[in-house]
Parts: sequence; C-alpha cells; structure tokens
Amino acid sequence: MINDLLSPPHPRPSPPVFDDPRGHRRKVLTAAGALACLLCVCVLAVLGGVLYAEPNAPATSPAEATHTTPRR
Repeated sequence: MINDLLSPPHPRPSPPVFDDPRGHRRKVLTAAGALACLLCVCVLAVLGGVLYAEPNAPATSPAEATHTTPRR
C-alpha cells in the first residue's frame, strides 16, 4: 500500500494514431510500395537499354536490313 501512495500516478496509454486492427492499411501500403519499386526498376531497365544500345549493331534478321546496299 505504501508503494501505491509513494509512486507517481501512471498516465493512461494514449490511443494509437492509426487504428488498423486487421492490417489493411499496411497491406495496401506494402503493395503500393512494391508496385512503385517494380515500376522504377522497369523504367531504369528500359532507359538502360536505350542508352546502351549500339548504334551500328549488325542486323539480326533480314527484315531489319532493308536499308542496306548489296555487296558487289
């Protein structure tokens, strides 16, 4: 009893800022973050493919070689 009298009163715990008991908000934010990350990786891959494309690469199929002159 003396401990109850000498100890300071404990404040009541504050309510959570975001009440999300089932975790829906966390799932939505995780999915949105993963989608944004995947989109950034795809954009970087496309930009990397465009930037590092060889300008004078040989044609890989005859359809790509339509504007070439025949060898004589």
